Amino acid sequence: MIITLGRQHGSGGHDIARALAADLGYACYDKEIVDHAAESSGFSKEIFHSYDERRVATYVMTTPGYFGVHEGFRLNMKVASAQFETIRALADKGNCIFVGRCADYVLRKREDLLRVFIMADEPYRIQTMMKRRDLTQEQAKKLVREVDKDRSSYYKYYTDQAWGDAENYDLCINSAHIGVQGAVQVIKAYLSACGD
Repeated sequence: MIITLGRQHGSGGHDIARALAADLGYACYDKEIVDHAAESSGFSKEIFHSYDERRVATYVMTTPGYFGVHEGFRLNMKVASAQFETIRALADKGNCIFVGRCADYVLRKREDLLRVFIMADEPYRIQTMMKRRDLTQEQAKKLVREVDKDRSSYYKYYTDQAWGDAENYDLCINSAHIGVQGAVQVIKAYLSACGD
């Protein structure tokens, strides 16, 4: 099976993916997607990390002095394309989990695909980020909203679909109510039911 896992910032999606991969004996690709794409594309890891799941500027400034914006847009497209090719290549190896980066859309034609979205109530996500990053409540709220806005914009641009919309996934889980291990058990139960 190939599992894709979209996630709201602070919902524990990364931890759920790692725990699930350990339980199933699957490979797990999160930031590793960026590293693999950088190796195969010739771009530096720094470039990939700077464009990773970020909003895409869909305008081109033609005024002198704004050439960098146009080049940034083109680079964003090249980086995303390299990531998508990397996702397809890694999926062909089988039994793995992809975190974010439009993997559910990129791999949508595969029959061995389970698309999961992890969400959580905003207060839960804010508390998670306050603890994880040692932030104030306002700083954590701003971070959660900015990262989710970036991810939503990135997803919309490359898929023309709404990020987090239940119709785009096979399974949506509110991790605020069941935690990391609870989410892992729900996904495993779903996989087991699909196999019956």
